[in-house]
Amino acid sequence: MNLEQKLCHLSVKELSKKIENLEISPVELVESCLIRIKELDGLFNTFITIANENEIYENARNAERDIKLGYYKGPLHGIPFSAKDNFFVKNLRCTAGSRILSSYIPSYDASVVKRMKNSGAILIGKNNLNEFASGITGANQFYGNSRNPWNFLRISGGSSGGSAAAVSSRMIPISLGTDTGGSVRVPSSLCGVVGLKPTYGLVSRHGVVPLSPSLDHVGFISKSVWDIAAVLEYTAGWDPFDLTTVQRENVAYTKIIEKPTVEPISVGIPSSYFMKYMDLEVKNCFYNFLDRLRPMVSKIYDIKLYNTERYFETWKKIRLAETSEIHMYGWNAQMQDYSREVRKLLIEGIRVLAYDYLKSKKIIGEIRAEFSRRLSSGCFNMIIIPTTIITAPLFSELVKIKVNGSVLRTRDALLRNTVLFNSIGLPAISIPIGLTSKNLPVGAQLIGPEFEEGKILSFAYSYEQQNRDINKLMLPIQ
Repeated sequence: MNLEQKLCHLSVKELSKKIENLEISPVELVESCLIRIKELDGLFNTFITIANENEIYENARNAERDIKLGYYKGPLHGIPFSAKDNFFVKNLRCTAGSRILSSYIPSYDASVVKRMKNSGAILIGKNNLNEFASGITGANQFYGNSRNPWNFLRISGGSSGGSAAAVSSRMIPISLGTDTGGSVRVPSSLCGVVGLKPTYGLVSRHGVVPLSPSLDHVGFISKSVWDIAAVLEYTAGWDPFDLTTVQRENVAYTKIIEKPTVEPISVGIPSSYFMKYMDLEVKNCFYNFLDRLRPMVSKIYDIKLYNTERYFETWKKIRLAETSEIHMYGWNAQMQDYSREVRKLLIEGIRVLAYDYLKSKKIIGEIRAEFSRRLSSGCFNMIIIPTTIITAPLFSELVKIKVNGSVLRTRDALLRNTVLFNSIGLPAISIPIGLTSKNLPVGAQLIGPEFEEGKILSFAYSYEQQNRDINKLMLPIQ
């Protein structure tokens, strides 16, 4: 394995130590990423735009110079990252995966991009996505479909599919994504990487093309939990440009997760709604994962949830109505400028009555209160469920998929276990837990109380450290 391959397979934690100790330079690291992107992106179609290479190398040289002079900013200094192509980056086009914005050049950085740059991270490019982030498959008729590094005949998931596939194939160590119904967690699960959707209001969405403002979250994708903790540490916090953000003390997530857990951890496993229709191999993989968890927890509770039949419909009404409102007044586009799929969703949204929208918001409030009560009752600290009920579908299964004898809409099957946590805004992280007989990744989702990212990150990190042998298998290509 040459230097370029070795660097691409290291985690941010490993890379940051080597950079700080001057064992490798940021210049070598960005070069390794660019080489790998040139080698593999033609196969997996993960990037829409690569930043100017002269600027990338200039930023890397500046980082190297500062570190040598003793101005080391922290674990992201000199680390390459990418962003889903609905984040604004100054002077770099932002298509949002659409034909409508194909030539749009923002004049400023999204707040989270700016914070990444201020931490010393180096932007490499913008990742492929479903049009306007309005999809869950990674399919895009304008820029091509992103493909799964475990099997390029299968979807990456979406809408942050390019981000997940780029991290999974080791083209980039970190990518920024967005999650409105599962768009960070679903592709992370299908591509065998880690994806975090933080609590609503913890990370600014300023400078991100909106899809559904009350459901949109900025999230992060990487190959390890520690890396996610580092990114969250430098990007979380109040932003005067995003009034949904909450003013809270800065949290050193990387230090929190490395401390031994003192308090006993108990988990709740909902056995009905989230397990229904689940593929048998996904189910076996998930229950094997629960067996590995037993030494780490004081108790595992089988919990019964209420209002489950309302989870998807309430999310759907809010998502469709808000998206239609944005596109009706936001882009001044003609309907024919959209793909047929997005056009259909926009028309559905126009038909959502104000009464139904407000009723859905009320129901979600009731569901949020139920989950808050459960998680604060003292019985269990977090909820764990499969991230998706299926593994990555084939491209021939984009519309419908057969699962255990039932035919489901592929979109509904992929979103089934994730949309609720956008509606109620709780933090959720997807971690890889194993492979099926077809060598396809399976993910589990850890959900905690609001603004308790440290809790779910700590637990996920402990699991990751105690199951390194399994994690070593989670590598799609060399």
